[in-house]
Amino acid sequence: MALEMVLSLSPAALAVSVAFIVSVYWLANYAFLYWLHPLSKYPGPPLAAVSELWYASAWTSGLWNRRIQEAHNRYGDIIRIAPNELSFATAQAFRDIYGAPSKTRKLFPKSDRFYDNGHPNIAFVLDPEEHARQHRMFAPQFRPSAVRTQEPIVHSHVDLWLEQLAARGSNGALPVDVSKWFEWLTFDIIGELTFGESFNATRDNKSHPWVSILLDTTYSGSIFNLRKRLAFVGPLMRWMPYVSATARAAVDSITQHGAMTLAKTRKRIEVGPAHSNSSKHAPVDDFLEHAIRVGGMSDTELANQAMVMLTAGAETSATVLTTVLWYLSQPAHAHCLERLRSEVRTAFPNLADVTGDATAKLPYLNAVLEETMRLFPPSPVGPPRVSPVGGESVDGTFVPGGVYVSADVWTIHHDARTVGERPDKFEPERWCDAPTKPYTVPFSIGPRMCIGVTLAWVEMRIALAKAAIAFDWELAQDTSGSGDWMEEARLKQLWKKPPLMIRFRPSEKTE
Repeated sequence: MALEMVLSLSPAALAVSVAFIVSVYWLANYAFLYWLHPLSKYPGPPLAAVSELWYASAWTSGLWNRRIQEAHNRYGDIIRIAPNELSFATAQAFRDIYGAPSKTRKLFPKSDRFYDNGHPNIAFVLDPEEHARQHRMFAPQFRPSAVRTQEPIVHSHVDLWLEQLAARGSNGALPVDVSKWFEWLTFDIIGELTFGESFNATRDNKSHPWVSILLDTTYSGSIFNLRKRLAFVGPLMRWMPYVSATARAAVDSITQHGAMTLAKTRKRIEVGPAHSNSSKHAPVDDFLEHAIRVGGMSDTELANQAMVMLTAGAETSATVLTTVLWYLSQPAHAHCLERLRSEVRTAFPNLADVTGDATAKLPYLNAVLEETMRLFPPSPVGPPRVSPVGGESVDGTFVPGGVYVSADVWTIHHDARTVGERPDKFEPERWCDAPTKPYTVPFSIGPRMCIGVTLAWVEMRIALAKAAIAFDWELAQDTSGSGDWMEEARLKQLWKKPPLMIRFRPSEKTE
């Protein structure tokens, strides 16, 4: 009878009835999510309670760090940022979510919404046991002893970078874009430590096509990460290349980049484990050394590992070093620059005296880097995890199993409770003069923390120390965009940085 009644309706009435039923369904669903869902008791942006659209809008804006901080400032330490997702803003929450599991605490596994990118390398693999296997494979090449064998490569590239900077900048007459120059430096270093050959960007004063494609692919990945949150994103990405020349070119670039990466990896494999990166250096324990020697990974798997090592190892360090120069070039921080120069120039009479171990003992140099990574972390996002089966507590709050959780790095780094007074001010002194140091996590913590932290510190310390010895620098304010470099930066998985024009004049120590 009901079917007969439906069939007897006119097309217009049938359309109205279907629309009414669909509307009732969606309204009921929204009502459940907003008032009856287990997470409904947590505050947050109203749209986030019923849809992934708030998350998607904040994420694709390039201003995620600002949006999530504003939400925490408005709603509190625990906020709902999607129908089944919570964000926390305390140091203890970060420890609980990302720290190592124990007899009394379960592991929070990585979220397939964020990490399932089709390349299960050491950074993105979801299975904890597989990650442990990969970590055992590559950890030997990132130990302090291995990094010491890699240090001559760091020095050779930094020294070339200083020479080229002086020449291309005409000893201070012309400003140079350090956003690009630091990318050239760090990718040259990590390229040689990964593939056994530099990209030679510093030597050639231009970005290598492989690196340019890699960064463009990484930035566009911001959209890719939404495909499991919004149903229309996956089909949109599949069909866009057929209707958009721009999308088609992007896909072609990604394909080309994959082929180039595989070719470089195969070339490195052919050299074998007994590898010397160049005639200038003794044999070096580069990143693929141990994996090639013990076997167990195909060339494609090694290429996936190489890709993430380059991105995470180069772009993040370039971001920190660029940001350091931005802060130290501000008139308000002239005393910081002077203190840094005094420390490194006193410690090292000559550039040749600079070493990784020696720079690790310089309190103010390290304080400047720590403060920079606090205020402008190279990876400011708290990556999503999943509450384990049976649930687990986060900073004293029980989170049911299956709920997505994160602890926001940017917000924690700008919180007076974890930083101290004036959390938004650049004050390196808080790291070496204050009785209590801030709590920061630029390299994360626990079993999934950055494997390359030791090398990153050596690379950044040496580059900053040598730059402070070799040059006096100043911001070229007339050629630096709007004048607020940090406000112009956009978060597209990694930071997409605007130009930062600096004039470098050789110091008295190098004249």
